[in-house]
Amino acid sequence: MWVIITISIAVVAVFFSIQLLSLFAIDKSQKRLNNPDNHLPKVSILLAARNEEKLIRRSLFAIDALHYPKDKLEILIGDDDSDDKTNQLVKEFIIDKPHFKLFSINEQLGKARGKANVLAHLAHKATGEFYFITDIDVKLPNNWIQSLLNQFKEKIAIVSGTSTCEPTSSLFSKLQSIDWLHFMGYIQSFANIGIACTSVGNNMAVRAKAYWETGGYENIDFSITEDYKLFKEVTERGWGWRTILDADSLGMAWHIPSFREMLHQRKRWLIGAQELPLLWKFLIILYGLFVPAVIALLFFAPINALLLWLLKTVIQTLYIKKLSKKVGLVPYSVSNLLVYEIYLIINTLSTAVFYFLPIPSIWKGRTYHKSDLT
Repeated sequence: MWVIITISIAVVAVFFSIQLLSLFAIDKSQKRLNNPDNHLPKVSILLAARNEEKLIRRSLFAIDALHYPKDKLEILIGDDDSDDKTNQLVKEFIIDKPHFKLFSINEQLGKARGKANVLAHLAHKATGEFYFITDIDVKLPNNWIQSLLNQFKEKIAIVSGTSTCEPTSSLFSKLQSIDWLHFMGYIQSFANIGIACTSVGNNMAVRAKAYWETGGYENIDFSITEDYKLFKEVTERGWGWRTILDADSLGMAWHIPSFREMLHQRKRWLIGAQELPLLWKFLIILYGLFVPAVIALLFFAPINALLLWLLKTVIQTLYIKKLSKKVGLVPYSVSNLLVYEIYLIINTLSTAVFYFLPIPSIWKGRTYHKSDLT
């Protein structure tokens, strides 16, 4: 009994320490390097598309509205063997836009697969000094390119912005929006004190020189979390990194339509997390253990356990409100933030169970088993 109590108290104590650290670290100021307009480099946006007919125009309209000189911008779209109207819709959209280019990707390049394979092919077509990478389901802010470029000092090679889900009228989308921003906040808080996590695959830029020093995705061991693999390869070669959290770098992803699809998404993330540094593995495990630790304490000291849960919710709510203010989002309602706590419990427990089930992961209409993903 005392062993369970001791372990539970230790988990809760460390959890609160991390919560408070994140709450205060998020306010640390971020230095910027301003690029004069007459020294803007050429940039290439690399965009992988597979069966994206529902969202492709939303993405392309946002990219076309980016505030950056067209003569210094190229948008390279790789159609990854789509069997819907993705290819047709892209062709119609770019017909009068020469800085947009569409390529059909139907061959595997080296070790690369899936999105990494598309990016590998597009990188060979790119002529920019920086490669900007996003996903079709993300709507980008007008100042996205300049916002990320402002972070590139001489030794910085990879920069990530912040992404969340665009909240719609549905409660499920709002909860996903809170969840994404909450998680991205932790990445930013730790980045503010110099602790790296990963790059963000739907909102990032990499220096072309650094990318090719890795040999490109065709020479990087395949992982379903291709963003982390590139981040790891680049930083291991001595290059620096930055992450930013503000309105100009905020990508708005479309929400996952069903809870089952979300479980597949989280399973992919957890599989990819196996390659993260030990600290981040510890944080993920700790995050998952908080709920069972408090439940265990409920049996021995129910009032104290409930007070701890209430305190966690209060700190969490303050943190998310800070994050939403920093990225210029309309503050989430108190009711949504309270429901989010229930959502977190259900999501955490369900993801843990689903991860260990012998069920393959469905990704962009393709089936992957655990052994295929790393």
